[in-house]
Amino acid sequence: MPKNIKPEQIIADHPEYGTIFMGPSGEDDKIGEKLGTNLVLSLKGGHNQTYLLNGNKGEIIPGSSHEIVGINLSQGRNDIESEIVAKSIVAETGDIVIIAEDGNIKLKANNIYIETEGSDNDGSILMKANDHITIKADEQLSFAGGKICMVSSDSITMNAKGLLHLLVSDINKGSPLGDISKLFLPGPVADLISSILETCK
Repeated sequence: MPKNIKPEQIIADHPEYGTIFMGPSGEDDKIGEKLGTNLVLSLKGGHNQTYLLNGNKGEIIPGSSHEIVGINLSQGRNDIESEIVAKSIVAETGDIVIIAEDGNIKLKANNIYIETEGSDNDGSILMKANDHITIKADEQLSFAGGKICMVSSDSITMNAKGLLHLLVSDINKGSPLGDISKLFLPGPVADLISSILETCK
């Protein structure tokens, strides 16, 4: 360890349970080891919490992690408050990433609000699935946008037990198979693909 770096201060060192110490950890010339360590909690079960002098924190939990909050949150609160926050995660800069590559991500609440505030090319909500995407509402499902485009490689089915209302100023109807002989010509095929792509911009 370099001479200008003070050695770590061991707070607790138990051979059966783990170690807690403050100060630098590791060797400066070894890959993956940090000398800018502030506090390290290392337990025998594999749990580890590392706090760095630059403000970063790392945590390793070998098993599951559960947290319960808000048990007595309503005590002393005003009844007219519209929202009582029991848990918040705020990233003033940077991204928030939640990954469960070998599991599921579940969100359950009275209401779920998703809002984007980006400008120009930001502010989008992107959803992608290898299988189905199902959206169901017992009361009403509404879609609103400057432009709405539906593209299907197979078929589009609209099934209603009641009336189907179309409120439009005009309808343009066409079929890519209207003149099938043109489909064998490279030019019209390229134009057809381009026109389909342009309609969804």
